[in-house]
Amino acid sequence: MNTRVVALIVGIITLGLGLASLAYPDRILGLLGFAVVNPSSAAAAYGEVRATYGGLFVVLGVFVLMGAIDPTRYRPHLMMIGLAWLGICAGRLIGASIDGNPGLFGWIYAAFEGVMGVLLLVAALIGPPKAEGLTVGPGTTPPPGPTAF
Repeated sequence: MNTRVVALIVGIITLGLGLASLAYPDRILGLLGFAVVNPSSAAAAYGEVRATYGGLFVVLGVFVLMGAIDPTRYRPHLMMIGLAWLGICAGRLIGASIDGNPGLFGWIYAAFEGVMGVLLLVAALIGPPKAEGLTVGPGTTPPPGPTAF
């Protein structure tokens, strides 16, 4: 599995979900099975969708895309965002165990969130090792070691 490709795909999906939530909060509410009951609170509901599903997911998507560019440097970010996706999945599964069957789309969302989290964790864990120092090639001398004062 190529870490960069996985991070690129997950980053594009995450960023796309965030941008869609910013632009179309009413559609996202419908997709999630929610409805605005009181028209006077529509602005608050749309603001909540834009904040939680929009702004947050845009930032997560941008950091995952940065991880696609340089997986070694952004390994902790990929791991954290993968754990965040798994936390969303866990919250949904806990809700299902307490509240009952969430329906077909609830299970599909849980599976999607779990897959996104696992993909990011695997990408972070199997990515190229983090460089600890300079690499010494043939015909070069290693850098001097630490000196005692």
